[in-house]
Amino acid sequence: MAPKRRTTRLNPGTTPVTTPSTTTTSATNAQLQAMINEGVNTALAARDATRNGDDSHTSGTGARRPV
Repeated sequence: MAPKRRTTRLNPGTTPVTTPSTTTTSATNAQLQAMINEGVNTALAARDATRNGDDSHTSGTGARRPV
């Protein structure tokens, strides 16, 4: 005996689910560059805020102890 074929039916009175439409906004190259610059400036400001001013590239964890 062949297996029963299953069909999908909508309930009466329901409508199929449609995907919401998305709107797109075009941006000029100048606008894109301004957004990139803003992100770069924010990242540089965050980096500068966490710097300790020591350019010796040591974290201080491996320093030698005096004898």
